[in-house]
Amino acid sequence: MSPSRQESLFTMSAMNGLLAMRRYHADHPDVELQDVIATLKRVSADDAYHDYEAAVLLDRLVKRGGAPGIDIPTFFRETVTAVVDDTRPWWIRLSPWGRDRVKAALSSNEAQCLDAAGLFSSPPSAEVLQWWDALAQEVRATDNAKLLEQGRKAEQLTMDYEARRLSELGIPNRPRLISLDDNSAGYDVHSYEKGPVEPIAKLIEVKSCSREEGDIFITRNEWETAVERAPHYCFHIWTLPDEKLIELTPAELGVHIPVDHGKGRWQIAKISTAFC
Repeated sequence: MSPSRQESLFTMSAMNGLLAMRRYHADHPDVELQDVIATLKRVSADDAYHDYEAAVLLDRLVKRGGAPGIDIPTFFRETVTAVVDDTRPWWIRLSPWGRDRVKAALSSNEAQCLDAAGLFSSPPSAEVLQWWDALAQEVRATDNAKLLEQGRKAEQLTMDYEARRLSELGIPNRPRLISLDDNSAGYDVHSYEKGPVEPIAKLIEVKSCSREEGDIFITRNEWETAVERAPHYCFHIWTLPDEKLIELTPAELGVHIPVDHGKGRWQIAKISTAFC
């Protein structure tokens, strides 16, 4: 849906138009929608000037129910939910950081619609809490899916890179994707280096980051495995979508790993790749 159409749906004029249409239609179920609008414009001073063009679009999005006059905020909340599901406005990505962050990003029309839906009420009702929690969970799930896809892309890049390298070294073995079968191993790819007699293991933990967000995350299990298995362990850090590879030893990464203090033990370390 185009931004202009999205903006037209997120107005009180459109939502009030839908409300008026649904109220009238509840009492006159056999009247055609366009006749409902014509009647409202002719006989109701309060409802004459709503944005009925946008209200008709909303009518296609919002499921039909009984007369909505009993609980107006609930009806508006259902309408806002339908518009969000249909248009996926960019500001929903801010929902995991709280509704104040979302509110600051809204247009005045959008803020009016969410406010009319009771979504900024204080204290919030259980229904409002559930609405915000559901939105935040959906955004997190989408982000996690994208991160998983990005991680698998990086792992495949490492598999291809290592296959080429092994061929160039004359090593007949092929790399194995360990993370697919055992995600707790502490590394993702089992490859090889030339040894004195036979090929020796090369264990690779694969990380990925974007050009815009150049951070990687190291778990304690990954780091303890790296220290234990050094010098046969390394990190592959892929910058996407450039497909630029940085290979680091545990010693090179170790200066950026946090240290436990007192009763505290770190579990996940966020490290900027700017040092690479």
